[in-house]
Amino acid sequence: MISRKIASNPLQAALLLFVALMFALGTLIQISDQHDINPINVDYRPLNSAADIVQLTNPTQAVAYTSVVSLAKLPIADKKQRFVALLLPAILISKQRLQQQRLKLEKILESNRPSSLDQAWLDALMGQYDAESPAQLQRRMINLPNSMVLAQAAIETGWGSSRFFVQANNVFGIWSFDPSEKRIMASQRRDGKAIYVKRYDSLLGAIDDYFLTLGRGNAYSELRQAALKSQDSLKLIRHLHRYSELGEDYIQRLAALIRHNHLKQYDNYQL
Repeated sequence: MISRKIASNPLQAALLLFVALMFALGTLIQISDQHDINPINVDYRPLNSAADIVQLTNPTQAVAYTSVVSLAKLPIADKKQRFVALLLPAILISKQRLQQQRLKLEKILESNRPSSLDQAWLDALMGQYDAESPAQLQRRMINLPNSMVLAQAAIETGWGSSRFFVQANNVFGIWSFDPSEKRIMASQRRDGKAIYVKRYDSLLGAIDDYFLTLGRGNAYSELRQAALKSQDSLKLIRHLHRYSELGEDYIQRLAALIRHNHLKQYDNYQL
């Protein structure tokens, strides 16, 4: 029931309706996925110290940390190794879920008469990706190499030392413009106004949002097209010139980080 105070404010009521709709869409997709897609047994756990990070192996254990600690005081080599071990499982879980959704989408599109549940799932997913057609939805469900995601995460968090990372599980500095969602305030302001970033329940939530952001944002249409032809991170990062205010310098930093830290070695890792 909407209170009189909210009902008297059409803008606030519309915002609450939009949030409720997006939550319902996400819930519908999750319920349908659980019925039709082999679920990934994710081990959600808090992180109390850097020593508790599960050692990285290939295949990789499906761990999603619900809280993290700063890696800032660790020796550089140790910090980088533990950061990859912290992030890569969430990246792999998110990518495998996306692949399962792609396969389900292909199956639905091949069917002449999809069930009402499948149609509802498709409609919800199209809404989530702001897609106007199933074909556009397929193009927006982007796949990216692990090395590219790790490189961006390393830059955005300072290899696991940023406040957003530690306090909000926010890996990529994603902003929040919705006062009803979980978020924290940034220390700096822009044009005299407060800046907020999203707070996620786990690192997996941040990774999922990263793929969704790059999948539906108009600024990344060139990236999506390029990812259909190549999974070479050094080629794909050239299409991130609109991701950061740093522009070309951001791309050069990514390239140097991928090469220097040999991040491509993780591109063949799987769950």
